[in-house]
Amino acid sequence: MKIWRLPERVGVNALSRKVIGRLWAEEDRLRARYPKLVPRQRSRRAVLHLDPMTVLGWHVTSHDAVLCHDLGPLTHPELFAPSVTALYERVYARIAERQPRMAFVSQASKAAFQRLYGTGSPATVIYPPIRTGVAGGAQHAVDGVEGLFLLTVGSIGRRKNQLASIRAFARAGLADAGYHYVICGSREPGSEAVIAEAEQTPGVILLPYVSDEQLRWLYAHARGFVLVSLLEGFGVPVAEAMRNGLVPLISADSVLEEVAGPSAIAVDPHSVEAIAAGMIQLAELRPDQIAARRVDLEARLDAFSMPTFVDAWRAFLRAEAECHPAPSAVSV
Repeated sequence: MKIWRLPERVGVNALSRKVIGRLWAEEDRLRARYPKLVPRQRSRRAVLHLDPMTVLGWHVTSHDAVLCHDLGPLTHPELFAPSVTALYERVYARIAERQPRMAFVSQASKAAFQRLYGTGSPATVIYPPIRTGVAGGAQHAVDGVEGLFLLTVGSIGRRKNQLASIRAFARAGLADAGYHYVICGSREPGSEAVIAEAEQTPGVILLPYVSDEQLRWLYAHARGFVLVSLLEGFGVPVAEAMRNGLVPLISADSVLEEVAGPSAIAVDPHSVEAIAAGMIQLAELRPDQIAARRVDLEARLDAFSMPTFVDAWRAFLRAEAECHPAPSAVSV
């Protein structure tokens, strides 16, 4: 087991993690500018890369394995800085050249990789687990949120498409029907425009950080869940909403449909009118219709459980060990 260039036995605490992270990031920056300056690491054992970026620091072989969350900078370069896209191009070109075994967090990410780079690398899908505690435990009401509301949880910015969702909420006229639209999450690029739109749209409540207790309360009291993002590697908030019995409104033809299935309401994320119509449909679902959809939504959650996740990784690593008996080294 290795962490960056250090053996696991060195020991890692909160401060050293920060230092190691900064050193690791600086090494990646230098390697991107001066590929021949920083020597690559070698290993006689198979190496599992839990971040594709680390392949730049290793002599990668087909015996190694790489975990891929998404290829957003390659499939949606307009959402990222050009330098990020350029880095991803270098990383995945090297992966395609060396053809290590690949683990993806969704079928959508696997399909995107194979569409861009072919099917040479052996590929497995291992869904991430959703937090079990999000659907149980203490709840704490959120000040200023009451009555009927739709809920969006996720980083606030351009990628999650809350700007279109806010405009759709206004277009749907749901504020006049007594609804609020509650959005919570950390800020990422594009958040400024979302914040400005929220401030001038009646019925929209943009929350700062919320605790787990407040998040449980929001899930428990929302009428429905909205996430019509432009890009997701997997879509954990949708799975968490399903765990809490909410019917989600999601982006059509995306990984979110892979997560939620046909009982979700899927719309074109690029169309404010389509999102507005989806919000109206979500708000008008009868209790019996919600109950019927919940049956299918809850059945899908087994694929995202911790036992399923652990079994899938155990099988993935066992297959590697059978092909290459020496114990694996892990780069994290």
